[in-house]
Amino acid sequence: MYEHHRQTLEKLVEKLEQNPSCLAVITSGSVAQGTAKETSDVDVHLVFTDDSYAEYERKHLLSYVDREVSTYEGGYADIKVVNLRFVELAAERGNEPTRYAFTGSEVVFSRIPELGEWVARIPVYPEENRERNLRDFCAQIFMFAFYFAQKAARKNDAFLLAHTASSLVFFSGRMILAYNRMLFPSHKGLLDAVEAAEAKPQDFRKLATELLQSPGANKCKRFAAKVLDFYSHGLSFEQALGIYVQASERSWMEQPPSLQDR
Repeated sequence: MYEHHRQTLEKLVEKLEQNPSCLAVITSGSVAQGTAKETSDVDVHLVFTDDSYAEYERKHLLSYVDREVSTYEGGYADIKVVNLRFVELAAERGNEPTRYAFTGSEVVFSRIPELGEWVARIPVYPEENRERNLRDFCAQIFMFAFYFAQKAARKNDAFLLAHTASSLVFFSGRMILAYNRMLFPSHKGLLDAVEAAEAKPQDFRKLATELLQSPGANKCKRFAAKVLDFYSHGLSFEQALGIYVQASERSWMEQPPSLQDR
Protein backbone atom coordinates (compact mmCIF):
# COMPACT_ATOMS: atom_id res chain seq x y z
CA MET A 1 0.00 0.00 0.00
CA TYR A 2 1.32 3.42 -0.93
CA GLU A 3 1.95 5.72 2.01
CA HIS A 4 -0.58 8.32 0.81
CA HIS A 5 -3.22 5.58 0.58
CA ARG A 6 -2.40 4.48 4.13
CA GLN A 7 -2.59 8.08 5.37
CA THR A 8 -5.94 8.60 3.65
CA LEU A 9 -7.28 5.42 5.21
CA GLU A 10 -6.05 6.47 8.65
CA LYS A 11 -7.67 9.87 8.25
CA LEU A 12 -10.96 8.24 7.27
CA VAL A 13 -10.83 5.94 10.31
CA GLU A 14 -10.11 8.88 12.63
CA LYS A 15 -13.16 10.64 11.23
CA LEU A 16 -15.47 7.62 11.55
CA GLU A 17 -14.33 6.66 15.04
CA GLN A 18 -16.19 9.75 16.21
CA ASN A 19 -19.43 8.44 14.68
CA PRO A 20 -21.03 5.82 16.96
CA SER A 21 -23.29 4.62 14.14
CA CYS A 22 -20.24 3.46 12.18
CA LEU A 23 -19.37 -0.03 13.38
CA ALA A 24 -16.42 -0.88 11.12
CA VAL A 25 -14.17 0.10 8.24
CA ILE A 26 -13.09 -2.61 5.77
CA THR A 27 -10.61 -2.10 2.95
CA SER A 28 -11.56 -3.29 -0.53
CA GLY A 29 -10.73 -2.74 -4.19
CA SER A 30 -7.24 -2.36 -5.62
CA VAL A 31 -5.71 -1.12 -2.35
CA ALA A 32 -6.85 -4.28 -0.56
CA GLN A 33 -5.77 -6.49 -3.46
CA GLY A 34 -2.32 -4.91 -3.74
CA THR A 35 -2.88 -3.79 -7.33
CA ALA A 36 -3.42 -0.07 -6.70
CA LYS A 37 -1.61 2.57 -8.74
CA GLU A 38 -0.31 5.74 -7.12
CA THR A 39 -3.36 7.61 -8.43
CA SER A 40 -5.91 4.98 -7.38
CA ASP A 41 -8.72 5.87 -5.02
CA VAL A 42 -9.14 4.16 -1.65
CA ASP A 43 -12.08 1.71 -1.69
CA VAL A 44 -13.75 0.83 1.60
CA HIS A 45 -16.89 -0.80 2.93
CA LEU A 46 -18.34 0.95 5.98
CA VAL A 47 -20.49 -1.13 8.32
CA PHE A 48 -23.22 0.98 9.91
CA THR A 49 -25.93 0.24 12.44
CA ASP A 50 -29.22 -0.96 10.98
CA ASP A 51 -30.95 2.37 11.65
CA SER A 52 -28.18 4.38 10.04
CA TYR A 53 -28.00 1.97 7.09
CA ALA A 54 -31.74 2.34 6.55
CA GLU A 55 -31.30 6.12 6.39
CA TYR A 56 -28.51 5.84 3.80
CA GLU A 57 -30.71 3.46 1.84
CA ARG A 58 -33.69 5.81 2.00
CA LYS A 59 -31.55 8.63 0.62
CA HIS A 60 -30.00 6.38 -2.07
CA LEU A 61 -26.51 7.01 -0.65
CA LEU A 62 -25.29 3.44 -0.34
CA SER A 63 -22.28 4.50 -2.40
CA TYR A 64 -20.60 7.87 -2.12
CA VAL A 65 -17.24 9.63 -2.34
CA ASP A 66 -15.34 11.38 0.47
CA ARG A 67 -12.68 13.73 -0.89
CA GLU A 68 -12.02 15.49 2.42
CA VAL A 69 -10.02 12.58 3.84
CA SER A 70 -7.65 12.35 0.88
CA THR A 71 -4.01 13.20 1.54
CA TYR A 72 -3.00 13.26 -2.14
CA GLU A 73 -4.03 15.31 -5.15
CA GLY A 74 -7.07 13.95 -6.96
CA GLY A 75 -7.58 11.21 -4.40
CA TYR A 76 -10.71 10.20 -2.55
CA ALA A 77 -12.30 7.41 -0.54
CA ASP A 78 -14.81 5.43 -2.59
CA ILE A 79 -17.30 4.24 0.00
CA LYS A 80 -19.87 1.45 0.00
CA VAL A 81 -22.32 1.47 2.91
CA VAL A 82 -23.39 -1.89 4.37
CA ASN A 83 -24.74 -3.27 7.63
CA LEU A 84 -23.74 -6.37 9.58
CA ARG A 85 -26.49 -8.45 7.95
CA PHE A 86 -24.97 -7.70 4.55
CA VAL A 87 -21.59 -8.99 5.73
CA GLU A 88 -23.14 -12.14 7.18
CA LEU A 89 -25.20 -12.85 4.04
CA ALA A 90 -22.20 -12.15 1.79
CA ALA A 91 -20.24 -14.79 3.71
CA GLU A 92 -23.09 -17.29 3.56
CA ARG A 93 -24.43 -16.84 0.02
CA GLY A 94 -23.00 -13.72 -1.61
CA ASN A 95 -22.84 -13.63 -5.41
CA GLU A 96 -19.44 -13.76 -7.06
CA PRO A 97 -18.96 -10.00 -7.69
CA THR A 98 -19.74 -9.37 -4.01
CA ARG A 99 -17.29 -12.06 -2.94
CA TYR A 100 -14.64 -10.72 -5.30
CA ALA A 101 -15.05 -7.20 -3.91
CA PHE A 102 -13.71 -8.45 -0.57
CA THR A 103 -10.59 -10.07 -2.01
CA GLY A 104 -7.69 -9.10 0.25
CA SER A 105 -9.98 -7.07 2.50
CA GLU A 106 -8.78 -6.11 5.96
CA VAL A 107 -10.81 -4.85 8.91
CA VAL A 108 -8.94 -1.68 9.93
CA PHE A 109 -11.47 -0.53 12.51
CA SER A 110 -14.27 -2.43 14.21
CA ARG A 111 -16.62 -2.35 17.15
CA ILE A 112 -17.68 -5.94 16.26
CA PRO A 113 -15.26 -8.54 17.71
CA GLU A 114 -16.15 -11.36 15.28
CA LEU A 115 -16.23 -9.24 12.13
CA GLY A 116 -12.83 -10.37 10.84
CA GLU A 117 -14.01 -14.00 10.76
CA TRP A 118 -17.05 -13.08 8.69
CA VAL A 119 -15.04 -10.97 6.25
CA ALA A 120 -12.49 -13.74 5.74
CA ARG A 121 -15.29 -16.09 4.63
CA ILE A 122 -16.56 -13.80 1.87
CA PRO A 123 -13.92 -13.97 -0.93
CA VAL A 124 -14.11 -17.76 -1.25
CA TYR A 125 -15.07 -19.49 -4.50
CA PRO A 126 -18.51 -21.15 -4.02
CA GLU A 127 -17.58 -24.69 -4.98
CA GLU A 128 -21.14 -25.90 -4.44
CA ASN A 129 -22.29 -23.85 -7.45
CA ARG A 130 -19.51 -24.84 -9.86
CA GLU A 131 -20.98 -27.87 -11.60
CA ARG A 132 -24.36 -26.22 -12.15
CA ASN A 133 -22.70 -23.03 -13.38
CA LEU A 134 -20.54 -24.89 -15.88
CA ARG A 135 -23.65 -26.60 -17.25
CA ASP A 136 -25.77 -23.44 -17.34
CA PHE A 137 -23.06 -21.29 -18.92
CA CYS A 138 -22.52 -23.88 -21.62
CA ALA A 139 -26.27 -23.93 -22.32
CA GLN A 140 -26.27 -20.14 -22.75
CA ILE A 141 -23.28 -20.32 -25.11
CA PHE A 142 -25.04 -22.99 -27.15
CA MET A 143 -28.30 -21.04 -27.45
CA PHE A 144 -26.76 -17.67 -28.31
CA ALA A 145 -24.34 -19.09 -30.89
CA PHE A 146 -26.53 -21.63 -32.63
CA TYR A 147 -30.00 -20.12 -32.22
CA PHE A 148 -30.09 -16.39 -31.50
CA ALA A 149 -27.21 -15.51 -33.82
CA GLN A 150 -29.00 -17.22 -36.70
CA LYS A 151 -32.28 -15.48 -35.78
CA ALA A 152 -30.51 -12.12 -35.75
CA ALA A 153 -28.97 -12.77 -39.15
CA ARG A 154 -32.27 -13.81 -40.75
CA LYS A 155 -34.07 -10.77 -39.35
CA ASN A 156 -31.14 -8.42 -39.96
CA ASP A 157 -31.62 -7.39 -36.33
CA ALA A 158 -28.59 -5.35 -35.26
CA PHE A 159 -29.66 -5.14 -31.63
CA LEU A 160 -30.17 -8.88 -31.26
CA LEU A 161 -26.85 -9.60 -32.98
CA ALA A 162 -24.96 -7.18 -30.72
CA HIS A 163 -26.70 -8.65 -27.66
CA THR A 164 -25.86 -12.15 -28.85
CA ALA A 165 -22.18 -11.37 -29.34
CA SER A 166 -21.94 -9.66 -25.95
CA SER A 167 -23.74 -12.54 -24.23
CA LEU A 168 -21.51 -15.09 -25.93
CA VAL A 169 -18.38 -13.38 -24.64
CA PHE A 170 -19.91 -12.93 -21.20
CA PHE A 171 -21.04 -16.53 -20.66
CA SER A 172 -17.86 -17.90 -22.24
CA GLY A 173 -15.83 -15.81 -19.82
CA ARG A 174 -17.98 -16.95 -16.90
CA MET A 175 -17.54 -20.57 -17.95
CA ILE A 176 -13.74 -20.20 -18.13
CA LEU A 177 -13.62 -18.58 -14.70
CA ALA A 178 -15.80 -21.34 -13.24
CA TYR A 179 -13.56 -23.96 -14.84
CA ASN A 180 -10.57 -22.35 -13.10
CA ARG A 181 -12.50 -21.83 -9.84
CA MET A 182 -12.03 -18.08 -10.12
CA LEU A 183 -14.53 -15.50 -8.88
CA PHE A 184 -16.27 -13.34 -11.46
CA PRO A 185 -15.24 -9.75 -10.57
CA SER A 186 -17.71 -7.70 -12.64
CA HIS A 187 -18.42 -6.94 -16.28
CA LYS A 188 -15.67 -4.33 -16.36
CA GLY A 189 -13.14 -6.81 -14.99
CA LEU A 190 -14.24 -9.90 -16.92
CA LEU A 191 -11.69 -9.95 -19.74
CA ASP A 192 -8.81 -9.12 -17.41
CA ALA A 193 -9.84 -11.95 -15.10
CA VAL A 194 -10.07 -14.45 -17.97
CA GLU A 195 -6.69 -13.29 -19.24
CA ALA A 196 -5.23 -14.18 -15.83
CA ALA A 197 -6.81 -17.67 -15.86
CA GLU A 198 -4.35 -20.53 -16.13
CA ALA A 199 -6.57 -22.65 -18.39
CA LYS A 200 -8.44 -20.98 -21.25
CA PRO A 201 -8.92 -21.20 -25.02
CA GLN A 202 -5.97 -19.85 -26.97
CA ASP A 203 -6.32 -16.18 -28.02
CA PHE A 204 -9.61 -15.84 -26.16
CA ARG A 205 -9.35 -12.11 -25.58
CA LYS A 206 -8.32 -11.41 -29.16
CA LEU A 207 -11.18 -13.47 -30.56
CA ALA A 208 -13.67 -11.97 -28.11
CA THR A 209 -12.63 -8.44 -29.05
CA GLU A 210 -12.92 -9.20 -32.77
CA LEU A 211 -16.40 -10.65 -32.26
CA LEU A 212 -17.59 -7.67 -30.23
CA GLN A 213 -16.16 -5.14 -32.68
CA SER A 214 -17.67 -6.82 -35.72
CA PRO A 215 -20.39 -9.32 -34.77
CA GLY A 216 -21.74 -11.80 -37.27
CA ALA A 217 -23.69 -15.05 -37.16
CA ASN A 218 -20.89 -17.21 -38.58
CA LYS A 219 -18.33 -15.50 -36.38
CA CYS A 220 -20.53 -16.28 -33.35
CA LYS A 221 -20.60 -19.95 -34.34
CA ARG A 222 -16.82 -20.11 -34.79
CA PHE A 223 -16.20 -18.36 -31.49
CA ALA A 224 -18.56 -20.70 -29.63
CA ALA A 225 -17.05 -23.77 -31.29
CA LYS A 226 -13.60 -22.79 -30.04
CA VAL A 227 -14.89 -22.17 -26.53
CA LEU A 228 -16.90 -25.40 -26.42
CA ASP A 229 -13.88 -27.28 -27.73
CA PHE A 230 -12.09 -26.08 -24.58
CA TYR A 231 -14.95 -27.27 -22.37
CA SER A 232 -18.37 -28.65 -23.22
CA HIS A 233 -20.90 -30.15 -20.86
CA GLY A 234 -22.13 -32.47 -23.59
CA LEU A 235 -25.62 -30.99 -23.72
CA SER A 236 -28.06 -31.74 -26.52
CA PHE A 237 -29.92 -28.85 -28.14
CA GLU A 238 -33.10 -29.80 -26.29
CA GLN A 239 -31.28 -29.87 -22.95
CA ALA A 240 -29.60 -26.53 -23.64
CA LEU A 241 -32.96 -25.04 -24.58
CA GLY A 242 -34.60 -26.37 -21.42
CA ILE A 243 -31.83 -24.97 -19.21
CA TYR A 244 -32.00 -21.62 -21.02
CA VAL A 245 -35.77 -21.38 -20.52
CA GLN A 246 -35.48 -22.20 -16.84
CA ALA A 247 -32.58 -19.81 -16.18
CA SER A 248 -33.56 -16.91 -18.43
CA GLU A 249 -37.33 -16.98 -18.82
CA ARG A 250 -38.67 -18.53 -15.61
CA SER A 251 -36.26 -17.43 -12.89
CA TRP A 252 -38.92 -14.96 -11.70
CA MET A 253 -40.89 -17.92 -10.35
CA GLU A 254 -38.30 -18.48 -7.60
CA GLN A 255 -37.18 -14.88 -6.96
CA PRO A 256 -38.13 -11.31 -7.85
CA PRO A 257 -37.44 -10.48 -11.52
CA SER A 258 -34.15 -8.80 -12.32
CA LEU A 259 -34.10 -5.12 -13.30
CA GLN A 260 -33.77 -6.09 -16.98
CA ASP A 261 -37.00 -8.13 -16.84
CA ARG A 262 -39.31 -5.97 -14.74
